[in-house]
Amino acid sequence: MKKAEQQTLAKLRQMILDGELSGGERLSEVVVAGMLGVSRTPAKFALTRLEMTGLIKKLPGRGYEVCKVSLGELEMVIKLRGVLEGAAAAALAANGVREATRKDLARSIEMTERIVLRRRIGMDDVAAFQDANTLFHETVMRDCGNEYIALSYEPIRHLPMAALGTYAPNPDLLDKERLRMSVGHAQHVIIAKAVEDGDAARAETVMREHSNATFEYARLFVGQRESDHIPTLLQAV
Repeated sequence: MKKAEQQTLAKLRQMILDGELSGGERLSEVVVAGMLGVSRTPAKFALTRLEMTGLIKKLPGRGYEVCKVSLGELEMVIKLRGVLEGAAAAALAANGVREATRKDLARSIEMTERIVLRRRIGMDDVAAFQDANTLFHETVMRDCGNEYIALSYEPIRHLPMAALGTYAPNPDLLDKERLRMSVGHAQHVIIAKAVEDGDAARAETVMREHSNATFEYARLFVGQRESDHIPTLLQAV
């Protein structure tokens, strides 16, 4: 990921999470480029990535819109994702792990381990952690051996914060974010070990806790309110 693309993505995401861009606000490559003083290439990249996390949605024709969602709705989505991810981890443990799956999980863990062992991290590390996190979660869902779990996940895939491996760090608090990453990495290690051992119950329990922790870990390690880590519109609660 190029530096300009990474910085544009981080800034635009933070503007949404901080409420600078309110629910229903229209965005486009031209608008984002002008607002952040970048070219249309990193603006397009940022919009595409944010659509994948559900923070914005594509409009018919051209352009995007910042999504509207209440805190109650968001919590329900995240809890449902946790149930499905937990079921996927349990199924993977019960069905056995293929070598390709084992390699993908190990590669993800190696990537996150390199990051959390550093004394200081930068936005390049945040981007790498996001990629590794996504790889881990998508691998479990993809290779769990139960196609009905994946089919059940599809309808919520594009809802805010429902994408597998979604991570919304605060670029101004990277030291504290590193602690949060460390816990996530440790949970990945535990989940992978439970899967390898065929311990479906442990794999499911830890994965559900891990998946549901979006708000709790933000408060614990970054010290911010829930509303600082989700799309603005919580006025609708």
